[in-house]
Amino acid sequence: MSEMPDENNALNRLRASMTEKELGVVAVMEKVRGEYLPSGWDEDLRRAFDGLLRTVATRHDDQIDDEASERRRETRALVVVGEAGTGKTESLSRLFRTHPVLQGYGVLGSGCPLVTVSVPSPCTLKTLGIRLLRALGYPLARDMREHLVWNLVFEHLELSGTLVLHLDEMHNLTDGANVAEIDTIQKTLKALMVSPEWPVGLVVSGLPSIVPDLRAVEEIRRRGRFVRVPLLDIPGDLSSVAQVITHLAGIAGVTVEKDFAENTAPRLAHAGIHRFGIAVELVHEAIEIAIADGVPLDLDTFATAYFDRTGVGDLLNPFVAVSWAEIDCSLILLDEAPPEQVLPADPRKRDRPKSRKNKGKHEKGGR
Repeated sequence: MSEMPDENNALNRLRASMTEKELGVVAVMEKVRGEYLPSGWDEDLRRAFDGLLRTVATRHDDQIDDEASERRRETRALVVVGEAGTGKTESLSRLFRTHPVLQGYGVLGSGCPLVTVSVPSPCTLKTLGIRLLRALGYPLARDMREHLVWNLVFEHLELSGTLVLHLDEMHNLTDGANVAEIDTIQKTLKALMVSPEWPVGLVVSGLPSIVPDLRAVEEIRRRGRFVRVPLLDIPGDLSSVAQVITHLAGIAGVTVEKDFAENTAPRLAHAGIHRFGIAVELVHEAIEIAIADGVPLDLDTFATAYFDRTGVGDLLNPFVAVSWAEIDCSLILLDEAPPEQVLPADPRKRDRPKSRKNKGKHEKGGR
């Protein structure tokens, strides 16, 4: 059997074939994308998570010196929900990476007490159990029934010293489940929290659709904390959006005209359907275009970034259109494909925004 390819070697081969200019763009974008942008709800998230950790650490009785006194109480759950693109996964990831209690987070065998598993789509409870075992360092070599898989999960949570389990994208498990499957999922979550041998604290994140199913679990409803990631408040958050543009442009070393960020912030928030994560991604993509083309960061680069992401023409591009505030960007960004009417009839004539070398393609008044 051949060995699995080494990721670092594969990346090194790819980078060795790239030009110096391309590698320069990659180097800058690594800094830009690696910059964490704090959000207004980070403090609430940290406080809720610290409360969960304290509960996990609480023993039944610290005055009696015997083995039974070391048994911990049933734990709590932290449920973090938000629309797609609000930045919940990135905020949780940064919290876990930087928390002093979670040293070694994400490294198998490091002894970190928290393990994250991203729930795949589609997913069954058995599939989740198999993925959990892999994350715990015990990949299955043969097929097993669902209850046997979860027996192993409970065993290896204890063997690995895992005290907190983070299930990300939980909606991939619950949204497509029938009534009987939901009941089994709820019982499994309860069993994780109240296990007499090894109770585990839960951090569950996903779309808001997971809330009703989780509230139906008494232990989560009674001892859980629900945190919702807010959408951008317009106009309240516009200054923060402008600061994101200016800050990331400064890291990248790209030119930004005076007052550009302030004037662009409303369009960017609208284009990102008021979701902080999507807005940041659009800034990343516009900056990459500016670096690659050697041009300033302006509405043309944002228009190109939006076109590359959605395929829409100028009339539905909020960085170009005169009536940009009337465009329903959710119909464009949330569908798997853009609506038929937003695509040019002839793909050979697609109205892609051009760099400064081919300026003048946008409709008049769009700037």
